[in-house]
Amino acid sequence: MNWNRSLPSGTKDKLFREANGSYQVEKQVNTILTQRGYQRIDTPSIEFEAVFKQQEKDEKDFYRFFDKQGRLMVLRPDMTMPIGRVLATTGIQPPLKLSYSGKVFRLNDEMLGEQNELTQAGIELISYSSIKAEIECLSCAVEILEELKIPNFHFELGHAQIFRQIVAFLKLSKKEAKELQSYFYNKNVSDLQKFTSKYSSELDSFICAMPRLFGSPREVFSIAYELLPQESEILRTVTELEELMICIQEVYPKISLTVDLGLVALMDYYTGVLFSGYADLIPEIFLRGGRYDSLVEQFGVEPIPAVGLGINLDILVALQYQLNTLAPLKQTTTLVHGSIDQINKMEKIVKEEPTYQLSLFDTLEEAVTYGKKWQYKQILEVTKAGIKTIKVGEEEWPV
Repeated sequence: MNWNRSLPSGTKDKLFREANGSYQVEKQVNTILTQRGYQRIDTPSIEFEAVFKQQEKDEKDFYRFFDKQGRLMVLRPDMTMPIGRVLATTGIQPPLKLSYSGKVFRLNDEMLGEQNELTQAGIELISYSSIKAEIECLSCAVEILEELKIPNFHFELGHAQIFRQIVAFLKLSKKEAKELQSYFYNKNVSDLQKFTSKYSSELDSFICAMPRLFGSPREVFSIAYELLPQESEILRTVTELEELMICIQEVYPKISLTVDLGLVALMDYYTGVLFSGYADLIPEIFLRGGRYDSLVEQFGVEPIPAVGLGINLDILVALQYQLNTLAPLKQTTTLVHGSIDQINKMEKIVKEEPTYQLSLFDTLEEAVTYGKKWQYKQILEVTKAGIKTIKVGEEEWPV
């Protein structure tokens, strides 16, 4: 048989401690969310492509294939859109507090070295319009990161409407909006100055200042209020964001929190506050979320207020592995060995002791060799006459 021994790009095998640690982290997160009153939801890994057609994210990032009827399918690149489909098609009645965990699949550029298969966990708060929902999202994130002992984590907040309101005010085409979006993303001062000279308006000073409108909330909001026209819709959006950040800082006075008024939503379903999570020793964003009040409209139903967040668990597992805080593998100390006619007796012994394990070898010699290799403390040999204890590592042992 001729087959490729290498894995597909962006995938990896998890062995032993890392695999166990990944399982334990997912379990810890789900336990916290259950205790906070969230209902578990699982959606298929395979969806019709149409579920994700409305996403602003480049569709080239999808893993596509056809089913036997010739219908175009994808491996889900995102958890939120399938939950929107569930809300629009199943008739479940909000308000709802939903939680999930599972695999998502994104086809990244091979040269970037990013993972194409990710384990993601998150929450969706459906039909909650109060800013208490945004605070609840961040409260969940704080509790999870503290439980997982993630050091020096940090949140950055923005608002999806700021960029959209600028685009609407300037009446930009889709192409022009894409151009401005790249300048916001790269925080390019000279390009923004050229852009405002071409599309001059009363927002010029605010737009040109965007590369420095991130950091300390107090400083950023102070500058924004000076630059924005008094009757601007953007001013009301910035005020809404400031009020939320004040509330968060009252709840978590020691939390590391910054603001970025130039933050642009990666997905076009976001309509309000955006938040991202960072931590020391993690070179990328591991947490994203925000408000998306118009998500279910894409499935032909009336809009429902909603807020959610997703966490890349694989990144957190990798950090725990690096810091040696990953959940340890259960250490089995004793191997219980015997002939096949002693199997019932052996099973009873193993069930009584959580650190005992059944020997699956035919001979005692094989069991002892295995015990040495995996650093067992002892072998219990079960015979008709009784039980013999063999200390692993002794030069001589009874046969």
